[in-house]
Amino acid sequence: MNNPELYISANDVQRHDADIVVKKFSSQMQWHPKGEDTLIDLGSGSGDVLMDIVYPRIPRNFQRIVYTDINPTMVNYARQKFGHVKGVEFETLDMATDILPKQLKGQFDHVTSFYALMYARTQRQAIRNIWELLRPTGGDCLLITLCTHPIFHAYKVLSKMDKWTQYMVDVDSFIPPQQYCQEPRRQFMELLTDAGFTDFSVELQTKTFDYRSVEVFKTNMMAVNPFVERMPATLRDEYMDEALVEAFMFMGNKIDPKDYYGVLPIPYKLLVVYARK
Repeated sequence: MNNPELYISANDVQRHDADIVVKKFSSQMQWHPKGEDTLIDLGSGSGDVLMDIVYPRIPRNFQRIVYTDINPTMVNYARQKFGHVKGVEFETLDMATDILPKQLKGQFDHVTSFYALMYARTQRQAIRNIWELLRPTGGDCLLITLCTHPIFHAYKVLSKMDKWTQYMVDVDSFIPPQQYCQEPRRQFMELLTDAGFTDFSVELQTKTFDYRSVEVFKTNMMAVNPFVERMPATLRDEYMDEALVEAFMFMGNKIDPKDYYGVLPIPYKLLVVYARK
């Protein structure tokens, strides 16, 4: 996921879901009556969700907005694209770090994260860090994390194949712990409780996104795939084609993706979380 231009051209699902969730919860968030709010976004990627969807709903006299991502390439891209916006800072940060930087710990009224928690090294540590990022006097967080998706099943299957296993040795780090969990909502609620949260809502949403074609879906999956850049360019199309076959089988679709035409509905599940400290 080192190609910001590819990602930003293929993140329609992420933008669509974030827009719905932010519209729903922005009125519930604990904005200060006089403004001067501080907000940090975790796993911001190309930065367009933060700047196009979250930023317009923040009180205009906010004090500080911090973009963060673990990938320096994404951070540099976002800084070049949005660095002119007053009050916005850019930091390279692992949301699951064992030690939060002192300049960030306990400094924020709000924490947001959209489509990034599923890639945290450990969700437990990431949620603990969200608690620690919020001010000691309180604050809130709004989170979307992908729970299940056909592409994650494809990752697991391909990782066991001899020709792909060398590129996917850390495959489990890129599959959400909820993918094969019987009670994902309950599991996530336990993580919030263990971190210290007592006031929260967790929604498990079953959704479908209609891609215009198989090729559009393939491009989207390529944009977020963490393994393709590890393999020779000559193998990437073959790898993605096999991933699509496995995703189709997981969905119970027996048609070869190459023979599928028209709109392609992809089912997936989200956890939408709002919590107050």
